[in-house]
Amino acid sequence: MVTRLNGFSGSGIDIDDTVSKLMKAARMPVDKLKQQKQTLEWQRDDYRAMNAKIMDFRNQAFNMKLQSSYQTKKSTSADESIVTVSSTSMAPEGLYSIKVNKLAKSASVTSGAVGKSSDQATMTSLGLTGDTTLTVGGEKGSVTLQVKQTDTIASLVGSVNSKSNITGVSMSYDAAIDKFFFVSSSTGSSAKINLQMKSIGDNDTQNLLNTVLKLPDSQPVPAPVPPIPVATPVANAGQTVTGGVAFTASGVTTLVDNTLTATQKLRISDGTITSDFDISKTTTVGKLIDAINSSDIGKSGVSAYLDSNNKIAFFNPNDSKTLTFSDQTVDTANVLTKLGLDSIDPIPAQQPVVTQNEDYSQYTITGSKAEIEFNGATAMYDTNTFSINGMTFTAKKEQAAADSAVNVTTTRDVEAVYNSIKSFVDKYNELITTVNTELGEKRYRDFQPLTDDQKKDMKEDQIKSWEEKAKSGMLRSDPLLTRGLTNFRTSFSNSVEGLPTGDAKSLAEIGISTSVVVGSSISGGYSDRGKIYLDDTKLKKAIAESPDEVMALFIANDDVKDSDKGDGIATRLYDRADDLMKQITSKAGASTSVESNYLIGKTTKQINSRIDALGYKLDALETRYYKQFTSMEKYMNQMQAQSAQLTQQMG
Repeated sequence: MVTRLNGFSGSGIDIDDTVSKLMKAARMPVDKLKQQKQTLEWQRDDYRAMNAKIMDFRNQAFNMKLQSSYQTKKSTSADESIVTVSSTSMAPEGLYSIKVNKLAKSASVTSGAVGKSSDQATMTSLGLTGDTTLTVGGEKGSVTLQVKQTDTIASLVGSVNSKSNITGVSMSYDAAIDKFFFVSSSTGSSAKINLQMKSIGDNDTQNLLNTVLKLPDSQPVPAPVPPIPVATPVANAGQTVTGGVAFTASGVTTLVDNTLTATQKLRISDGTITSDFDISKTTTVGKLIDAINSSDIGKSGVSAYLDSNNKIAFFNPNDSKTLTFSDQTVDTANVLTKLGLDSIDPIPAQQPVVTQNEDYSQYTITGSKAEIEFNGATAMYDTNTFSINGMTFTAKKEQAAADSAVNVTTTRDVEAVYNSIKSFVDKYNELITTVNTELGEKRYRDFQPLTDDQKKDMKEDQIKSWEEKAKSGMLRSDPLLTRGLTNFRTSFSNSVEGLPTGDAKSLAEIGISTSVVVGSSISGGYSDRGKIYLDDTKLKKAIAESPDEVMALFIANDDVKDSDKGDGIATRLYDRADDLMKQITSKAGASTSVESNYLIGKTTKQINSRIDALGYKLDALETRYYKQFTSMEKYMNQMQAQSAQLTQQMG
C-alpha cells in the first residue's frame, strides 16, 4: 500500500495542488469524451421531442384517412320545442317528417295527502299500528324493508332511496303539499313500480298502502294456498321463508361463512327463473342480499331481507310459483346451513319458519312507450331518445292528432368537413415550422458542454446562459429531417393519379396550396418554406358540390407499395410521417429503449467504455504521482539529515 503525503511537504511543495494540476492536463481526453457524450444526449433528446411532434401529426393524418371525416352530416328540426335531432355520417341526406303522438313515460305514483306537514312525523302518526315490511320492486330488482312504528317519513324515504340502485325506484315526500311520490328511473314498458305492504297481526282486511301511505286503488293480495312440504324450503305467492339462523346485530356486514376454503354456489329458483350466487369467505350477508335482489329472480319480484330478528328472509309475490333453495357445490360445506335455509327434517333446531297465509296490500304501475310517426310509419320506443336511419331524435312534447308533423332536414355538414381539413393543414404547418426552426437553428461551436471543474467556477445564471448556446443547433441541417421535410412537401403538392376523369387531381384545385390568391390578397411564398394556405370559399364550395372528390383526394389508396402516386394526400403523409418516425427511433430510440437498440445509444455506450478505461489509467497515474513525490520527500529528508550531521561534525 502506497503512503501518500498530502498538503505541504518538507520541501515546501503543495503536493495536492501539484498533483491536481498534473491530473487536470491528463484528464483532458476524458473531459472531451464526456462533452461528446453530453452533446449526443442533447441531440438524442431533441430527436425524441421531434418524434413526438411527428407522431402528433401522424395521428391527425390517420383521422384524415377515414371516410367518416368527410361524411359528417347535419340534421335540423323545424320545431325543436317538439323534437330535436342530431346525425351520424350514416344518415342519408334528405327531408323527413316526424310526429310525436305519445312521449315515453316512467312509472310513477303520487299519494293522497297523509295529513302531516313534516318529514319527521312517525309511522304511528300515519296510522301504522305495528311493525311491518314494505316490498319495493322495479325494473332493476326488488327489496323488502323493515318498517317500524317509530320510523319517520324521512327515514322511510331514506331507506327506499338507499336501495334505488337495486330497484330502480326512488321515493320522496314534499311537506308543503303533504304527499309521497314514487318514480322509476327509466321509461317505457319495462319501467315499473310494484309496492307491497304486509298486514299486521290477524287483521287480513288491512290495506296499509292505502291507509298509511295513502296510495290510490291499492288492493290486497289474495291469501295463498299453503305449500306442500318438500325436502328444501319453499315459499309460495305472498309468503315468506325465514332462515333459522340469526345473524349478529351488525347484520348485513356479517360474513356468511369465513371458514370457506372454496367458493360455494347458492341457487334460487321459482321453476321458471333460476339465479346462481357465488359465496366466498369474504361474502357478507348484505352483499348476498343485494346480489339476490338485483338478479333476474329479484327483477321478477322476489326479495331477500333481514327480518326483525336478523334472520334472512325471502318474500315471493309471484302467483303459482314456488321458490326452492339449493347448494350447487359438491363438497362438505353447506351454505344453506349457514343461512338457516337447510332441509327441514335433518336439523329441526334450524328448521326454516314458513309463514303462510300472510296478507299484503299491493300497488303496481308500469311506464309507457313513446309512439312516433316517422315518414308516416308508426314505431314505439322505450325512451324519448331514439335513433332512426343514423339520426338521433329526442322527443320533447306530445302532439295532438290534428297537428302537423315536424320537418327534419339532413344535409352534408360542410363546416365540419372544412374544420377537419383546416385542423389537418394547421397541424402540418405547425410541424414543418418546427422542423424548419430546428434545421436552421444556429450552432455555437465555441460553446461546448461544461465540465464539472468549469461549472465550479461559474454562477448558476452563467451556466444556464452557456448551456443554452451549447444546446443550440443540435439538429441543424440534419439530413434525416431535411429528407423528411422534402418528402412532406412533395406529398402535399404532387397530384393524385388514378382518379376518375374530370375529378380534381390536386389540392390546388380545391383551394389548398402553398400560395393562394383571393382577390388582391396573396398568401404564401418561398419565404414560408412549404406552409400550406386555404382558399376558404373555394374549399367550402368543393366540399358542398363535390364531397366525394374532396374525400378521394385525401383517402385514395392504390395499394402499390413502391409508389405513392395513386395515394391520397392523407395516405401519403401518414406513410411519410410513420417512416420518418421509424428512422428517428432507429437513430435516437425512445424513452423506453435500451442503449444497444439505437445508434446514438450504441455510440454513447462505447464512449462510456472508453471513459471507464481511461479512468482506470488516470487512477494509476495519480497513484504514481503521489508515489514519486513520496520518494522525493524521503530522499530529501535523508539528505537534510546527512547535511545536519556534517554541519555538527564540522562545528
